[in-house]
Amino acid sequence: MTRPDRSASDLPPRAAPVVPRAWPLWRRFLLNFGTLYFGLYFLLIGQPPVPLIPAAGRYALAAWLDRLLFGLALPTPISAGSGDTSQDWALTLFGLLLSLLLAGIWTVWYRRDPARLHLTWLSVGLRAALIFWLYSYGLAKFNFGQFGLLAPGQLSHTYGESSPMFLLWTFMAASPGYQLVAGFAEVLPALLLLHRRTVTPGALIAAVTMTNVFALNMLYDVPVKLFSFHLLLAATVLAAFDHARLLALVTGGAVPAQEWLPRPKWIGWAGWAVTVLGLSYVGLTAVHGLETLRRDQVDTRVSPTPLKTRGFHWVNEYPYNR
Repeated sequence: MTRPDRSASDLPPRAAPVVPRAWPLWRRFLLNFGTLYFGLYFLLIGQPPVPLIPAAGRYALAAWLDRLLFGLALPTPISAGSGDTSQDWALTLFGLLLSLLLAGIWTVWYRRDPARLHLTWLSVGLRAALIFWLYSYGLAKFNFGQFGLLAPGQLSHTYGESSPMFLLWTFMAASPGYQLVAGFAEVLPALLLLHRRTVTPGALIAAVTMTNVFALNMLYDVPVKLFSFHLLLAATVLAAFDHARLLALVTGGAVPAQEWLPRPKWIGWAGWAVTVLGLSYVGLTAVHGLETLRRDQVDTRVSPTPLKTRGFHWVNEYPYNR
């Protein structure tokens, strides 16, 4: 028995192809502005790993902008380890204004939706900046290089003689274990950001970590406010790239699978190689830091017992003090 033919009207209707919505003007402008601003800040303005502009050129540019906008002379910079000087604020304002101008020109000139390659390279750039700085700051905590360990000079200061930043540094130095936890909270997202599948959880953890760091810098007057804010902003923007999936996680919805651009296999293997090397270096640094802690606690030049952590100094029993 043959199967009767079905007419076209009997067939189920095909689903209409999903046509991606065109990007509105404001969204294209924000993307172009963010790309330019983050690129300028992390490569030229903030704390670039490789200074592309010499110190004299940075000062001259900031001084010119101060005279142009405010009619003020820029103070001579001093090497105090601060990232919130008048020069830093002036350079940040310069990057903001230049990015606004160039983003406006870019948006008007290029009226089509941004290419996937544009979004990919922006994501890669934000990941690279976060990986480098989170790993660097986290590694410094594993060998107690950022806050150090309690020193006699810290124990001899009273509360009233302490600045807010000195209080924070003493608070961190008093607990080597907490420094290790803080280092782990920075190294973990850096390693997660190395891999494409774990970018979103890495960005979320980085945002939480940098929120705490930025709050400490603001409320304890640590002069790294500008830079920590930009790291927090970079982590937030990177997490926002997957906003649809995060919203579906909260609301119980569903989103289609993400299509990734093809890439050579060696990039994935390189990410795992860097992960293994990074973890190995963290382990070596932690071992060195723990050895430093052990020597500090049994320093017989101070006392035969680790009394420094109790907040007082050893008094010799013999010869007796008179």
